[in-house]
Amino acid sequence: MRSSTRLVTATAAALLCVGALSACGPDNSGQDGGKTAAPAPTGTAAPGTAAPSAGSTGSTGSTSKPDGKGIPAKAWMDTKNIPMDETYHYAPLAANAKPVTGAVTFKGMELCRAAPTKDQEAQFTGTAAKASVGFGGDRWTAQQTLLVHGDPTHSSGTKQLTNLAAGNLEDALKACAKTAPGATVKVDSADGAPYFAAVLTVPQQDGSTATLREYVTTDGGWVSELSIWAITKGGAQPKDTWKGPEDKYVATGMTAPLCEAFPGCDGHQ
Repeated sequence: MRSSTRLVTATAAALLCVGALSACGPDNSGQDGGKTAAPAPTGTAAPGTAAPSAGSTGSTGSTSKPDGKGIPAKAWMDTKNIPMDETYHYAPLAANAKPVTGAVTFKGMELCRAAPTKDQEAQFTGTAAKASVGFGGDRWTAQQTLLVHGDPTHSSGTKQLTNLAAGNLEDALKACAKTAPGATVKVDSADGAPYFAAVLTVPQQDGSTATLREYVTTDGGWVSELSIWAITKGGAQPKDTWKGPEDKYVATGMTAPLCEAFPGCDGHQ
């Protein structure tokens, strides 16, 4: 009898041990998984758009710290590639980035007073941010505006959306005189070039005039605008003489970091 009692007790203890191990298993797995799981994306995409994943933006490294609703720091162009940086030594764009909610108004459209139409709002809505650097007034201010719709390798519609947004931005710039009477537009980029470049003078409602150098690139699931402008009064010229590399080199400086930060680029700059 004493032997049978010892057998039953041992059997019960073994069953209790197995049950305890089974109960602890999921907790331990969860703890290990938490350490190795990719962090959740910091950006929140607008309805109908795909936010860049943490893996696609490289958000785990210090050089990829998200700026402006999921735009990683490494996506912003190096200020050394911005015209007039030799004179002004612009501050880093990533450090000055601010998120944009709702439909983004690119700077060129803002100066031309050509806000997106109701039908265009979906094209101009996504993960977006702006970064402005400079001194303002009659000295050259630079601003890069980024709009990201997502990874085009997952959906051909993403690339179509960015192409539409870039096309409508360029059309608004070309038609600036219609929305800002008295404006002049000189397009410097050739038809079929993988970038858009133009010089505009745009009378403002307060009587001043904006002199604007405008660059637009798009590739994969994003649109990038670089605007460099100065505001003068009484027909005066900007304080500092314009200096900058050829437009194609400016465009490459815009595109290269974005192709590093986001998937789906053709890299045709």
